[in-house]
Amino acid sequence: MKMFIALAAGYVLGAKASHEFEQVVDSVRAIRESEEFHDFLTALRSHAGHTLRELADMLERSAPEAASGNDLVERVRQLAARG
Repeated sequence: MKMFIALAAGYVLGAKASHEFEQVVDSVRAIRESEEFHDFLTALRSHAGHTLRELADMLERSAPEAASGNDLVERVRQLAARG
């Protein structure tokens, strides 16, 4: 009898958890499909592109002696050592 009760309780709890999981999945899907989320991604991509362009410009201006080399890591190290 205890096993039957445990199985029934497990079934009920599993069904409830499954329903809650479906709600989470539906919520995430609704967020991903929202216009606000798409606007956020567009702004994030724009910001990342702008930041990378600024970093490239800073490397060119601040590490001219390393500009002859193609080792970006070394150029960043030299720039960081100055700051």
